[in-house]
Amino acid sequence: MNYIKQNKKWFILSLIIIFIIIIISLFFFLNNNDQKDNKNKTFDTSLVGEASVDPENFDETEEGTPIDANQLNGQQGKSNGIDVSKWQGKIDWNQVKTSQIDFAFIRIGYRGENGIIYKDDNADYNIQQATKAGLLVGVYFYSTALNQKEAIEEAKWTLQCIDGYSISYPVVYDCEGYKNSSSRTYQLSSKERTENALAFLDTISKANYETMFYTSLSDINSHWNIHDIKNKHKIWIAQYSSKIYPEKQKPDYSDQCHAWQYTNKGQVKGIDGNVDMVVCYFKNKKADPKNKKAELPKASVPLTEEEKIYSSVNEKVTAKDETNLRSLATIKSDIVASLKNGETLTRIGVGTNGWSKLRYKNKTVYAITSYLTTDLSVKKTETEDIVSGQKFESKKDKVTAKDEVNLRSLPSTSGEVVGTLTSGTFLERTAISQKGWSRLIYKDKIVYAITSYLSHDVVEKPKPTEPDQSDGFTAVNEQVTAKSETNLRDKPSIDGGQVIYMLKNGEYVKRIGTHSNGWSKLEYNGQVVYAISSYLVN
Repeated sequence: MNYIKQNKKWFILSLIIIFIIIIISLFFFLNNNDQKDNKNKTFDTSLVGEASVDPENFDETEEGTPIDANQLNGQQGKSNGIDVSKWQGKIDWNQVKTSQIDFAFIRIGYRGENGIIYKDDNADYNIQQATKAGLLVGVYFYSTALNQKEAIEEAKWTLQCIDGYSISYPVVYDCEGYKNSSSRTYQLSSKERTENALAFLDTISKANYETMFYTSLSDINSHWNIHDIKNKHKIWIAQYSSKIYPEKQKPDYSDQCHAWQYTNKGQVKGIDGNVDMVVCYFKNKKADPKNKKAELPKASVPLTEEEKIYSSVNEKVTAKDETNLRSLATIKSDIVASLKNGETLTRIGVGTNGWSKLRYKNKTVYAITSYLTTDLSVKKTETEDIVSGQKFESKKDKVTAKDEVNLRSLPSTSGEVVGTLTSGTFLERTAISQKGWSRLIYKDKIVYAITSYLSHDVVEKPKPTEPDQSDGFTAVNEQVTAKSETNLRDKPSIDGGQVIYMLKNGEYVKRIGTHSNGWSKLEYNGQVVYAISSYLVN
């Protein structure tokens, strides 16, 4: 009886073990099939997206210095290039080749704000025609990946698209717009953003393509863990400055970079409007396609702006907020004027390219359709203008210094001094704060100055007289500064005296008198002020 019970137990145990083995085997079989399917996955690379989902369809506010490509020349170890997408319209690549251009970075595709991957409308045409004209080609993918899985998907999609092409310059990862609250990548951290970039670039690198990472100088350290990227991949920096290549050889970046996008105002034969200009600090040779047997897609010829079909309309529109009016339907073209909320123009066409055609002073201009409305009652959403904790209100006038005043980068005495304003030189004032600061325009830049030191008129300086020492001050004539920092007051009293300025160490003023009561008499900005002597030093 015990023998039968024992055999029954072993029988049940054997069934359990067999069941577990079947489950484990089934798991590995299905998992391997999933991996195999993922590895061999074929993407639909024929999708092209509408302008409304294209994350690169935004109007740039920063404008570079204009340059004609014919001003460029070949330098040893460097190569001149451009980066383009469908937004440049139909390009005559034979003309581009005659304009001192060695290579082109061509947008291969992008992930839309709806999460779907699209091919750039003109990608195949641009790659094929640029190559035929004798230019070397690199490509970039505009990513909005939310995680590493999406980034790897973008990379594999890119590899499939370029499989039969001669890609002689790097495959570039481009992720922008993440500071815009409407972007699908808005909530990502620097760490997550960096991991996505590495997932894309590492996947491309494993396929034996040269790789490069694109970002702006202003974002390179604040929004990316750049050290993790630059250890493995080339770096391409965008910085627009007043001096550009070739007058200036490199961007204002202390570490190594391999390419510099130095302006978005390039003029190149064969391209209507402006184009981004790039210098690479390396010179590549033409590469063979990874798959010479691949059948290249049939590329349709893009339409010019004149050939694009606009739905004819005749209606009044205004800007939802404020938008640029451009000479062509591309964000790279010249800004003719701006349309503000409440101002109206006649719209004569709405394009399938996301742009509207308008009449402005007997000229045809273009504006992004989504920035316009036929509802003329729509009011601009007002947002508070706050800088360094100070609320600024609009103020339109011209001012000069009563004597001389520092112009600072921020409305604070700790702000960097970027210049000085002297009496007789007038600047445009655009805003004023209740805390005593004015916002001015100085050399096309925003600066700040203390309001009480400004005037609408030139203040006539009083003729210098000998200091009146009848108040008990002993006359001296010397330069002093604060040991650390100290208040300059209109009276020698901490109770009744009003603070005129806080003097910091390193800022010097003229001392014209000392008193036995512990106060010094000083000259500051043309007026007599007082400070505690023990807080000053020669």
